[in-house]
Amino acid sequence: MTKQAAAENAYEHVKHRILNGAFTESSMLSEGEVASSLGVSRTPVREAFLKLEAEGFLKLYPKRGALVTPISRQDIREVYEARTLIDMHAAGRICALGEPARAFIADQLDALIEQQLAAVKAGDLARYSSLDADFHQLVMNSGDNDILADLGHRLRERQQRFTATAISRNADRARIFIEGHKQLSAALRDGDIDEYCKQFAAHIADSRSQL
Repeated sequence: MTKQAAAENAYEHVKHRILNGAFTESSMLSEGEVASSLGVSRTPVREAFLKLEAEGFLKLYPKRGALVTPISRQDIREVYEARTLIDMHAAGRICALGEPARAFIADQLDALIEQQLAAVKAGDLARYSSLDADFHQLVMNSGDNDILADLGHRLRERQQRFTATAISRNADRARIFIEGHKQLSAALRDGDIDEYCKQFAAHIADSRSQL
C-alpha cells in the first residue's frame, strides 16, 4: 500500500467511525492505537488526523492525541436551518409533480424505509444512520435544483453524525424516526405539501431534541 493510499484508508476509517458514532464526541484518539488497528505506521494516521482537523471533526493535541470535536449548539442550529430550507423547496417541487412521478419517488423512499427497519432489527445503528441520511438526500435530490441538492449533500455528513449521536443516547428513537419517514413519504405520494411541512417540522423537532 502506498503512503497516499494508507493515509486515505486511515482517513476513511476514522471519519466513518466519527460519523456513525463509534468514536463518540469528546473521546481522545491515539495515533498509535489507530495505526496498530490498521497495520500501518503513524505517519499516514497523522496525515489523516490533520485532514480531519481541517474539516472540523478532530482537535489535535501534541503528544496527547486527537479529540473528537463535540457537536456545538451553533452547528446544530445552522445545519437544521439549512436542511429545512432545502428540504421544503424540494418537497414543494415533488408535490407539484404528477401522480406517477410522485409515486416513483415515494416508492424509492419506502424501499429505504424497509432497509432502515431491517438495520434497526439487526441492531446495526451505524447502517441505520447512513440510511437515514440517504432518505433525506433522496428528497433533496428530487427537488429539481442541483445546487441545493449539492448543498444538502455537503450537510449530509454532519446530519449523519447528529442522527448517530441521537440514537446512541436512545436507540428507541430510531423507530420513531422511521415512523416519521413513513409519514413524509406518504405526504409526498399524495402531493400534500401542507401535511409534509407539518410532519417534517415534527420530525426535525424530535431529532433536535435528542442532541
